Amino acid sequence: MLQKLFFFLYGFLWTLAKPFLKKHKRLREGYEERVIGGTWAELAQKKPVSLWIQAASGGEAYLTLALLKYLTKEHGEHAHLHILCTSMTKQGMEVLQKGKQAFETAWQEKYTEKCSEISLCYFPFDDTKSMEKAFALARPEICILLETELWPNFMRVCREKKSLLYIVNARMTEKTHRAYKKIKTVFTGINPDKIFATRQKDKEYYQEIFPQSVCECMHNIKFDTVYQELCLAMQAKKENSLQKVFTPKCCVYLFASVRQEEEQELLPLIEKLHAAKTKSIVCIVPRHVARFHEWKKMLLEKGIPSRFASELFEKNEQMQAQDIVVWDRFGDLKELYALVDYVFVGGSLVPLGGQNFLEALVYGRIPHTGIYLDNFLWAFEMQNGTKNLAEENLLCLHESSAMLAETFLVLPEEKFTQHAKIQERFKTWLKPLIGDTKKVMDEILKKV
Repeated sequence: MLQKLFFFLYGFLWTLAKPFLKKHKRLREGYEERVIGGTWAELAQKKPVSLWIQAASGGEAYLTLALLKYLTKEHGEHAHLHILCTSMTKQGMEVLQKGKQAFETAWQEKYTEKCSEISLCYFPFDDTKSMEKAFALARPEICILLETELWPNFMRVCREKKSLLYIVNARMTEKTHRAYKKIKTVFTGINPDKIFATRQKDKEYYQEIFPQSVCECMHNIKFDTVYQELCLAMQAKKENSLQKVFTPKCCVYLFASVRQEEEQELLPLIEKLHAAKTKSIVCIVPRHVARFHEWKKMLLEKGIPSRFASELFEKNEQMQAQDIVVWDRFGDLKELYALVDYVFVGGSLVPLGGQNFLEALVYGRIPHTGIYLDNFLWAFEMQNGTKNLAEENLLCLHESSAMLAETFLVLPEEKFTQHAKIQERFKTWLKPLIGDTKKVMDEILKKV
């Protein structure tokens, strides 16, 4: 009765919400597909979907692409599967579209056999009508939810249509666990067939919510993707497109993926660096576009002039000692890591979960972060006596902005030259953690 009441109320809320969602800034994009129009209708004319992979947004969409990399000719009869990849956001769909093109190109270069068919759609709203129609059109054999998603109607229809359901790279915070624990009766009988959790605590959380599911641990998919990026970075000595605006002899401090909530923590530190490090440059990369002009405004109020990176490129100028540059260009972060000397990765000085600090290590720079890294707990729970990154001195954790300032202010104003050694150490650390993406994909594909 509780389950029936939940789905009645849940469906009623979706009915009320849809008119507002149609006008929502982020969700109005692809609205027709979200209510099973547009390209969803085309699925009825295609062969049934072998594998439906759902990725919430851009970050999870990259995990979808990581799974697809292990779909190869070696799978024999599985080489001509029909894969449906979905996402909730425009960013996620853009990642999937580029990934699909790259996958098809790579396949054609390697094999003469026909490539597996990949369809892309926005993920449906999780109301009963939309989800049942989606399953009727797609007819999926196997479904995969990535990381943290639990969609009740999606899971319910999966069970009704006898589609196998996996949760891969599964993560769950303590707060989310407490919430799901209160309503775990709702999930009775609609549990996933198997859950691959990224750490032991996540496994325990999921097992309590879904006692009927098989739960086991896997190393995070991101370990595999980071390892591949690292190997490419170590091999490829391609020209860095940002090099032309960097002054060769100047030391550069990079504040990457800075979130609005930690700006007031970092502003005094940047002010001190500007005064004390007369031979250095400070680059600030805000996480969100709305903060570009706000950073210039805050610095100006402190009497500190700053420049936008876009201005340097437009005028074909180089950064100079004591410059503060607000990086207002997208897609440059990886190339920035390869050129700077000291790195702070944001979202970590206050409880925001942290941003991806592993990317800095790919380019041989040891990241400095705060201690609020809840989104990356999987990178700290080591097994078989392996030390975590902090214990291996490949990550510097700071309990406060004052501690970060104390460290940054005593660092020498010299160009960092040990990046190759850092990359080798990081590669050694990663090696025992790779390979689970292929293992999971192989296991799932055996069920097709």
